[in-house]
Amino acid sequence: MFWLSLFIIIGFVIIHIFTNYIKFLSRKPRNRLMSLVSGGSIAYVFLHLVPELTHYQEVAEKAELPQWMENIEYITYLATLAGLALFYAINQSSEKSQEHNKRRKNMTRPSKDIFIMEISAFAMYNMLIGYLLVELSGEHVLDYIIYFIVFSFHFIANNRILHLTHEDLYTKAGRYILAVSVFIGWLIYQLTPTSDLVIAFFSAFLTGGVVLNILNDELPDEKNNSFPSFIAGIIFITVLLQLIL
Repeated sequence: MFWLSLFIIIGFVIIHIFTNYIKFLSRKPRNRLMSLVSGGSIAYVFLHLVPELTHYQEVAEKAELPQWMENIEYITYLATLAGLALFYAINQSSEKSQEHNKRRKNMTRPSKDIFIMEISAFAMYNMLIGYLLVELSGEHVLDYIIYFIVFSFHFIANNRILHLTHEDLYTKAGRYILAVSVFIGWLIYQLTPTSDLVIAFFSAFLTGGVVLNILNDELPDEKNNSFPSFIAGIIFITVLLQLIL
């Protein structure tokens, strides 16, 4: 599956670079699409990523961990919470900085320091997605297709938020950093040895980040959502997952 995974990574790179050029014809189709995407993403998280947390915990319990880590109950679930908490903190910092600059400096974007912090965090996030592509997709082509569909739209949603928030800083530098980072993550996986324990902690941490970012960036607000499209997205990804699980 080397070449298939490489093609998917190249697809992710292209999406990062060109997301801000994607235009929707009108407001209603865009809202329906985002509702469809958010439904599919939610289904993928709760039917594929979250159930794997039990397996990750079993891997951690069987591994030889430092004494202080062995005394911690549900350590991989804590890694998931850490991922969720990290991106929540970053989102809050960005919103507060943006609001502060609007009031005090007549600027519409957060400070440059916040941009660096947020892009650095999402670069790490993208590296994990690239690194875990093969492990989370398994041995079936359909697994890879679902992974590509879900995370492609996930990237589009995240990138549009980053573009709207950081404006030209994202356009000039941020999108290229994110594009390169997902490739670097995949490359590290291909060139270095790994272990079930590393995969367990990386996957658990990524799950927390994905949950937060989906709820924060992909779910349309009450006025702009389409419930039928949301349900259609859930059903579509659920059916695909049932074919491979």
